[in-house]
Amino acid sequence: MVYFVGAGPGAEDLITVRGLNYLRQADVIIYAGSLVNPALLKEAKQDCEIYNSAYMALDEVIAVMEEAERRELFTVRLHTGDPSIYGAIREQMDELDKRGIAFSVCPGVSSLFGAASALQVEYTLPGVSQSVIISRAEGRTPVPEQESIRKLAAHQSTMVLFLSSGLAEKVREELLAGGYCAETPVAVVYKATWPEEKILHTTIEKLPEDMAREGINKTALIVVGNVLGKEYQKSKLYDAAFTTGFRKGTVREDIAPDFGINTTVLIACSIQAYEVMKELEHNLKIGQQGSKIICLVKCSSLGEVSDRRSLKEMVGEWFYQCDAMIFIGSSGIAVRSIAPYIRHKSTDPAVIVLDGKAEHCISLLSGHAGGANDLARKIAQYTGAVPVVTTATDLDGKFAVDDFARKNQMAVMDWDIAKRISAGILEGERIGVYSEIPLTGELPSELFFIGKDSSGLKNCLSSSLICISYRPLEYIPMFKEYRESSEWQILTLVPKLVVVGIGCRKGTPEEKINDAVAQCLREQGIRKEALCAVASIELKREEKGLLDFCRGTKLKFLTYTAQELLGVEGEFSSSPFVEEVTGVPCVCERSAALAAGKECEFLCRKKIYNGVAIALAAKKGKGIF
Repeated sequence: MVYFVGAGPGAEDLITVRGLNYLRQADVIIYAGSLVNPALLKEAKQDCEIYNSAYMALDEVIAVMEEAERRELFTVRLHTGDPSIYGAIREQMDELDKRGIAFSVCPGVSSLFGAASALQVEYTLPGVSQSVIISRAEGRTPVPEQESIRKLAAHQSTMVLFLSSGLAEKVREELLAGGYCAETPVAVVYKATWPEEKILHTTIEKLPEDMAREGINKTALIVVGNVLGKEYQKSKLYDAAFTTGFRKGTVREDIAPDFGINTTVLIACSIQAYEVMKELEHNLKIGQQGSKIICLVKCSSLGEVSDRRSLKEMVGEWFYQCDAMIFIGSSGIAVRSIAPYIRHKSTDPAVIVLDGKAEHCISLLSGHAGGANDLARKIAQYTGAVPVVTTATDLDGKFAVDDFARKNQMAVMDWDIAKRISAGILEGERIGVYSEIPLTGELPSELFFIGKDSSGLKNCLSSSLICISYRPLEYIPMFKEYRESSEWQILTLVPKLVVVGIGCRKGTPEEKINDAVAQCLREQGIRKEALCAVASIELKREEKGLLDFCRGTKLKFLTYTAQELLGVEGEFSSSPFVEEVTGVPCVCERSAALAAGKECEFLCRKKIYNGVAIALAAKKGKGIF
C-alpha cells in the first residue's frame, strides 16, 4: 500500500496527526527533498528506507514503490504542503493504477494557509474579495491562455501565486495588464512557517525591485489583493442585526434612515401560493440582507391575513415604491393587476411571476433595467423552478447595455439611444465605448474601446457610442464637436459614485439644501444622477431638512460621529464656529471623504450656498463586464 501524505507548509509540527502516524509506520519513505522539512524524517523508524525524490525521475519513484509493494512494505510518499496543489501526484497515481497497486491520500496543510497565518490575514473579506485564485506564472511549465495571470487578474479577487517568485517582472506586467492598479498591496512570504521565514510587504509596482533587494527568488508565495489593506466590511455572521439559523437578528435603532434600501413585494392569491410565498420570503431575507420584504395576501380563506381591497389597489399602493414585485400565482392575474401602472423600464419595478407550485419563474417586466431577469434566476435557485427569460439579448448571449448599467449602478440618460444600441448589437454592430472610470473583466465582442481623443471615433462603423462619465458631454473635450451632430447618438451612462457632504444649521429646510446641491453640481459640471449618498455628522441624523432631501432623492443618508470624522486623514477646510458647535473643524469635506472611501477624489471642496456647506467626493469606482 502506498500512502501519499501532505507534510504541511514547513514547520514540523504542522503535519496532520494522521500523516504523522503514517510516517511513523512507514517501511519506505520517498520525500520531496526540495521542499519537505527534513526534520520530519526524525519520526521514521530506525530501519526505514528513505529516498529523496529531488534526485529521481518519475519512473525511478514508481520503481521504488513497485519494489516495496512486492515486498509487502508500508510506503509513504511525502509531499510538501497538501499534495493536491502542484503536487504532481496524478501521474504517480495513474502509474500505480496500471500496476494494480493500491494507494490512499492523506491531506496536508498547504503553504497557502501557512502564508495566511504568517501574514495574519483573511483571504476572503466582505466588501473586498469573496474569492481566492490560486495560480502560477508561466515559466518553463506552460499555463493555458484562459488561465493566464492577465486573464485571472480581471476578477480583482485575492490571488495567491505559487512557483512564481523567480518571475517577478513577468508577474508585475501581467497583474497590471489584467487590471490591478500599481498601488495594489502585495505580500511575499518566503518559506512560510519555516524557522527562516521572511515576509516582504510591497506593491505591484515595486514587486520585482523589492524582491531582488531582499534576495527572494524561490520557495515563496506571492499574495496579491486589497485583503492586505485595512478597509473592509464587517461580517454579517456576527452582526447583531443579522438573522441566522441559530439566532434572530435585532433591528438597530441608532442607524440613520437609508432611503436607498431595496424593497421587494410578494403577493399570494391562494393558500398554496401563500405557503410558497412564506418559504420564498425566508430565502430572500437570507439572500438579500438589508432589503425590505413586504408580503401581501389576497385570499379570503386565510382570514385575518387577507386584505379587503382589490388586488389592483394593493398593487397600485406599492408599484411605484418597490424595486421588485413577485406574484405567486397566475401570470394573467399579474398582467391585469400591473397594467394600469406600467410607465417605462427606467421607473418600473422588476415584476416576476412564480406559479403556485414553484415550477416556473417568469421574468415579466423590466428584465434588464429593473433586474427581473437576474431575480428570476435567483428565485429559481431558491425554489428549484425553471427560470423563464425572453429578452432578446439574453437569448442570443449578447451584451445588454441596460443590464450592464444596472449591475454597475449607472444611470441610463437616454433610453431611446439605449434601445438603438441594443437593436444594433442584435444586428451585428460593434459599439465604441469611452469611459472615465476603469473597466475590468473581458470586453464583450460587441464593444471596442475608443481613446481619450476624437481620433478614436474614426474607427466607429456604428453611429452609436457609449460614454461612461458623471459629467455632461459638453464637459468632455473629445465629444464637444460631435454632441450637436445628428450623425452621432451618444448614450451616457452615469456611474453613481459621488457622495455629497452637507453641513447646515439646525432647521434648514429641504428647499435650501436641494438648491445648494443643485447649484454646486451645475458649477462643477456633475450630473445629479451621479450622486450615490449624502453624508453628514451624527448630530444631523434626525435633521428634518436633510431627511426630506434624502427621501425625495432616494439617496442613502450616512452619518458619522465627531470622533470618526476627526480620524479622517488629509487636509480639510477649517471653521472655528463649526468646530465649536460640532467638535469638528469641517463637517461637509470630512464626511464626504469618509463616505467615499480612502482613495476618493474631491470634485469640489467646501462651498457655502445660502448657509448650506457642500463638498463633493467621488469614490474610486470601476465598471465590470
